[in-house]
Amino acid sequence: MRVPPPMSSPPATRVEIRPGVWLDSRRALWLAQERLLIVADLHWGYATVHRARGHLFPIWGDDAIEAALHALTADYRPAEMIWLGDVVHAAEGTARAERFLAATPGVTVVAGNHDRRWRGAAVRTVRRAGYFFHHGDGSPDIPEGTVEVVGHHHPAVLLEDGAGGRIKLPALVAAERRLVLPAFSPWAGGSPWPACPDASEVRWAIAPSRIFALPHGRPAATLAAR
Repeated sequence: MRVPPPMSSPPATRVEIRPGVWLDSRRALWLAQERLLIVADLHWGYATVHRARGHLFPIWGDDAIEAALHALTADYRPAEMIWLGDVVHAAEGTARAERFLAATPGVTVVAGNHDRRWRGAAVRTVRRAGYFFHHGDGSPDIPEGTVEVVGHHHPAVLLEDGAGGRIKLPALVAAERRLVLPAFSPWAGGSPWPACPDASEVRWAIAPSRIFALPHGRPAATLAAR
């Protein structure tokens, strides 16, 4: 499948990063042939958890997560959606995630390190066709002939304009046998992913209206100033 399904309005940006594999600017991955929609590191309940622990966080975030998930499922109509670990931020913030799951069939939940005290995430690894999914906080045996798909690292790229302006964007990191997804949580700032000497590795920077690959081997911070 080379052409993605139609989008609802307003449209999001997306790019086919390899045949049949689409990166959506809403920080989601779409495997067209398998009809799989994948997001990682949702961190439902982030603000609720912090408020329960005495931190004065605004009640914000879960509505944005839910709205984005509804929009993605409406646009792609997946056969299955996979949440790739760190689904909740901690046990105090599970209510909204559980409510969404109870109302939404076809969601597979993979456990991450933040999900240890939550009974809603018991599966550690999932295999679908030529892909092997896990959160990324461990080192499971990767089946031969599969592409590993993980989250956990919250990859980002840092761009500078050479005149003092800087911006950090979420990123997907694609190597020959591994895909590292950006964090789906609106609270996630991301950690800059360094340039890698592996010629197969590409960092895909994700802006709301544009997705672009960084030149191989060039640090992200010097891209705009060259």
